[in-house]
Amino acid sequence: MSDPFNFPQQDLLRHAHLISDAVDRLCRSGQLILGEGVRQFEVAFATWLGAGTQPRQVIGVANGTDALELALRAAGVGPGDRVLLPSHTAYATAAAILRLEACPVFVDLEPGRPVLSATHLDQLLSGSETSPGQGPFRAAIAVHLYGEACDLVPLLAVCERHGIALIEDCAQACGTLYRQRAVGTWGHFAAFSFYPTKNLAACGDGGALVVNRPDRIEAARRSRFYGWDDDRRAVQFGVNSRLDELQAWVLLGKLASLGEQIEQRRQVADWYAGQLGACLLRLPGDGADWRHSYHLYVVRLDPSERERVLVEGKRRGLPLALHYALGCHQTPYLIERFGPQPPLPETERRLAEILTLPLHPYLDLASVCSVAEPLRDLLAEAGAAPWAAPVSSQQVA
Repeated sequence: MSDPFNFPQQDLLRHAHLISDAVDRLCRSGQLILGEGVRQFEVAFATWLGAGTQPRQVIGVANGTDALELALRAAGVGPGDRVLLPSHTAYATAAAILRLEACPVFVDLEPGRPVLSATHLDQLLSGSETSPGQGPFRAAIAVHLYGEACDLVPLLAVCERHGIALIEDCAQACGTLYRQRAVGTWGHFAAFSFYPTKNLAACGDGGALVVNRPDRIEAARRSRFYGWDDDRRAVQFGVNSRLDELQAWVLLGKLASLGEQIEQRRQVADWYAGQLGACLLRLPGDGADWRHSYHLYVVRLDPSERERVLVEGKRRGLPLALHYALGCHQTPYLIERFGPQPPLPETERRLAEILTLPLHPYLDLASVCSVAEPLRDLLAEAGAAPWAAPVSSQQVA
């Protein structure tokens, strides 16, 4: 029997016909690289994201980390330049910066939310001068973590005031809305991942670079294929990062039901809220001007109880996890390479509070209860006083 908490397996079972159809298309067309599947998916995904306020293009690439790297290159980031980002993110965000030999500079979070603080970003940009051996600030990466939206209007204002690019990392936020518009359409560039656990999931690796600056579209498109022009002449720097034709056909087929799947994720989140609303937890939810897509369901609890609940829950067979145990500024490699990092109080507070519960569109109410009920028991065993965690004005408790 399949594991109900294994989303990639459930998704493969649900969409097996799309994989068969994709293989059949490849066999009949003979197009294996950058064919009709990639072209159609790029157009369809751009349409799905919506028109926004300016021309944009979607460029299919091999994975989400490549999409971030190519976004940084399109923004003019080079060796020694500095890029601002949150520390509380998947390490892939930092890895994309390191591939350019650029320097990551970590920004603290908004109080009560796992997203980049526009206030701290502005402070870093306003108070920093280029030191010997350090390049200028070139870009900031706004990571829409878990499916929560960054507050993009103030972030854009800060970036434009300081003359740097804003790049949206949408790897965990396909389907998240900010001010009734899709994330990925606000910044100068955006990166999406279609890794098998994502909201829009390939049956392998895949990603997309979104270019919202018309003057950078052609150069960005060439950058995924050696920097070649239409005559296969290298006219700029480029890499080999092409969305696979088979993955493109699968993603195109899945796009038709993506809205429905995100609504089912929201239903699962509602079931959790009904089961856990009376517990000493902070639960995720929509903000005043953004709508959650629930890539992950991350709750917060008293740090003094978090480790006990995690260890004892796993001993009892509960599928609990941490996203993420360390901030990027705490990882051994970055400390070794760049030295000890300045403290990030909001980030470090959140890292001690978080706990991830399983969520995907194929869970039913019984599966949610099989996690929520023993978790309620674990929390009740603590007998702790109510926990007064800081909550932002946008967060739903």
